[in-house]
Amino acid sequence: MNIGTIHKIPINETTAYLAGVIVGDGHIFGSHKSNVTKSKDYRITVEVIDLEFLKVFELLIKSIISTKSTTRERKVVRGNRKPLYYFQFRNKSFYYFLTSTLKIPSGKKSSLVIVPLQIYSSLKLQKFFLAGLFDTDGGIRGKTLGFTSASKDLIKDVSKILLNLEIKHYGDSWINNKYGTEFYGLRICARDNDKFLNGLPMKNKRKQSKCFCHVGVPEWSNGLDNS
Repeated sequence: MNIGTIHKIPINETTAYLAGVIVGDGHIFGSHKSNVTKSKDYRITVEVIDLEFLKVFELLIKSIISTKSTTRERKVVRGNRKPLYYFQFRNKSFYYFLTSTLKIPSGKKSSLVIVPLQIYSSLKLQKFFLAGLFDTDGGIRGKTLGFTSASKDLIKDVSKILLNLEIKHYGDSWINNKYGTEFYGLRICARDNDKFLNGLPMKNKRKQSKCFCHVGVPEWSNGLDNS
């Protein structure tokens, strides 16, 4: 079945941010809708616990493509876990933008993802991609902020961006006992937390506010060291 031609999607601040979100908490399906026709399933899903943030993501997607999909709540909640919300849509052009243009893998990607090469073309794109990644897969690490991933290469790439932004940080790794695999991470040096939080165009306001509070940086700070 022909579901339409592939339209070129530009790499700009919005799509760089969306790519960061999908690398962090998204899933690009690598299966087929039908085993008979072998037609590809162009399904993309982002699932988080923050409903307000997911609605922001939905609006950004709809500023790039046309879709009638809406944010929904997962009906099955196990134990005392917080409810999960997901935004799932199908779009051939955006699917190929992610998988062919940016080379983000479909299917299981946790140990395979990297920062797409096109993101390095400008410092602004790097900021927007990193903001999307932090809004989903970043957060509080001990007494500071940082990232964790099963992908060693992704953490190396995040480190490159932080170096380009002149944000001091350090890396670490450990064996995850639950999965029996090595995980990788990095932490922002405490004195650069304000530069990190105020220098990136983050859109997850709840996480951002929580991080400001945790590291003791006032939200009106301009990211400069005035000591």
